[in-house]
Amino acid sequence: MKHKILLYCLIAMPFLLGFKHPFYVSVTEVEYTTKTKELGITCKIYQDNLQEALKPITSTKIDLEQGNKGENNKMIEAYIRKHLSILINGQQKAIRYLGYENDNDATWIFFTITSLKNVKSIGVTTDLLYEYKTEFTNIIHITIDGKRKSFKLNSPETAVSAMRE
Repeated sequence: MKHKILLYCLIAMPFLLGFKHPFYVSVTEVEYTTKTKELGITCKIYQDNLQEALKPITSTKIDLEQGNKGENNKMIEAYIRKHLSILINGQQKAIRYLGYENDNDATWIFFTITSLKNVKSIGVTTDLLYEYKTEFTNIIHITIDGKRKSFKLNSPETAVSAMRE
């Protein structure tokens, strides 16, 4: 419950104070269901932060709203793959990039892992946007068959894990 309140405060604070967003935060949702044997991964990052983090990858201006969707997909996929990994039962698994969507000031990025069996633990290792802002916070939610655990990572922290109950 404490994690949910923190998350809501972090997300709502910029709107209540009228600032663009004084907190540097991303949210990564990882959800697995035994029924489908599929793990879904969603990352929510403010567009301006993501565009700044992507600058070292390209020499051109990055525009996630009006820019070339194909080029943006390539840059986003390469960046996330470099800064996010998923471990299933202690073994790193390849994630399949599905794409991204913009929603107001945020970009939602989607990945999946399919055909998973006997999932006992899910680990997330991430340093998303740490190189952009050292005060960046990554909120991680891991849900296994409806049971959710939430974590907060501040630089230099990079890894969390949840066990099936």
